[in-house]
Amino acid sequence: MKKYINYLMIPVFFCSCNSRMKPENSSSVSGIKIGWAKADITPARPVLLRGQFYARVSEGILDPLTVTALAIESGMGQSSRKVIMISCDLLNINDFNEEGSSDNLLDNVRNLLKESLPELRSEQIFMNAIHTHTAPYLLSDIDSRKIYGIELDALSPSACVKYISNRIAKAALEAWDSRKPGGISFGLGQAVVGHNRVEVDFSGNAMMYGITNKPEFSHVEGYEDHSVNLLYTWNDQSKLTGVVINIACPSQVTSTLYKVSADFWYDTREVLNQRLGKDIYFLPQCSSAGDQSPDILIGKKAEERMQLIMRRDSTIGVDLQRMEQRKHVAIRIADAVTSVLPYMKENIEWNPVVDHRLSVVNLTRRHIGINEVDSALKKAAELKIKYEQMLLEIKKNPGIREKLHWYNDVTRTYRMMERGYLVRDRYELEKRQPKMATEIHVLRIGDVVFATNPFELYLDFGMRIKGRSPAIQTFLVQLSGSGTYLPSSRSIAGGAYGADPASNLIGPEGGQELVEKTLEMINSVWIKK
Repeated sequence: MKKYINYLMIPVFFCSCNSRMKPENSSSVSGIKIGWAKADITPARPVLLRGQFYARVSEGILDPLTVTALAIESGMGQSSRKVIMISCDLLNINDFNEEGSSDNLLDNVRNLLKESLPELRSEQIFMNAIHTHTAPYLLSDIDSRKIYGIELDALSPSACVKYISNRIAKAALEAWDSRKPGGISFGLGQAVVGHNRVEVDFSGNAMMYGITNKPEFSHVEGYEDHSVNLLYTWNDQSKLTGVVINIACPSQVTSTLYKVSADFWYDTREVLNQRLGKDIYFLPQCSSAGDQSPDILIGKKAEERMQLIMRRDSTIGVDLQRMEQRKHVAIRIADAVTSVLPYMKENIEWNPVVDHRLSVVNLTRRHIGINEVDSALKKAAELKIKYEQMLLEIKKNPGIREKLHWYNDVTRTYRMMERGYLVRDRYELEKRQPKMATEIHVLRIGDVVFATNPFELYLDFGMRIKGRSPAIQTFLVQLSGSGTYLPSSRSIAGGAYGADPASNLIGPEGGQELVEKTLEMINSVWIKK
């Protein structure tokens, strides 16, 4: 992993004028400059889709994958502050190997921009993913056999990394080159999108997407966050140019499709572009939502009925109900954006305080007991026998390969087997490296703050940060890296999927360390204007 300066500090800029006062001559005032760009990052060839245990080779493109970049510069000369925020319609940004270094899309993009943007430091660029389950697998120097145990006809994950890195870098450069004097405003909306997805029974056992229609059902495990944090950007004529939209929910309504898709963020952009204009940019961010999803556990039949009787249209070849759910989610988010918008133009800040911190912090790894290792290895041994039998059957009967999705069962078995070995490897790794280096960014813009983390961070941790943050609004940005779950203590006690030892690199102790370090960084930028 690259080593960065711990607590890199970009000096705070203090404006001597009222930050809401529009500059008469933007070129002579140390305000902010804003640039936007976007690009299509959809590979043309079939790819391995990330997001399920079994393999999926894409069978076409339902809707395109987009990268959106927002460049911000505050002040002038050597004291200026610069940053590029990038959102990608991907499952995650990086993948960690078991030694803790990363197979790194972010580093690829940073390296590509070094020559073309010498005035920008690599650490001033950070990215996030929306966590769609219908985007390409991204890993360098690896093929389908290593991932799934068999060879599949698809564009390699390493080729996807190269293609998408180039497209992201191009969008980032375009955003930087297009920056012009402008302003920002911020607001808060509400939209019911994410729901806690963990069911708990009276014995304390928890299950992700568990059944609630049973006598043993006790409660849904955790909290839900329906806030929509919004940052609007404006040009120097007070015309809207873009919106950052931050919600606590991954983009996974149609998560089992065999088609490339950005899920509900595609529909959301479509609705918003229809309402606000095709030239407006939208940058989606997923707040802490490791235990959240668009699916509800209680009242699902009623929800599905309403979506179908309120049908807007249908898409041939995909699940009608799921596509309707995407549209309903999109409308809820768009309503939050547009209901706040009329008040935003009256509250534009032309010279907000801008400050940025980067820290690489060492977080305590998830503790794994030897009993958990033994259990995982026992299960892996059973699955290995099953996997090898499946391979023999495929070899004996070549006709199996002619069946639709013939590879589902064998690839699922292989992945589940590998999870057992993963528990053993992480048990050994914790002994050698009890801490894992983790990159965190904090960006202040006026009275709001953005704070990143690389995980599928359970909502409990996000609420601790939001509850103690001095900012008027706190935009938490998860999935800025690996995307491994970071579960709460109560979730580990329940034993649901996201809290399984094979599902996380960092445990609750490291999660609280993340909370405290993030708040320390936020407080460091929260000095008086």
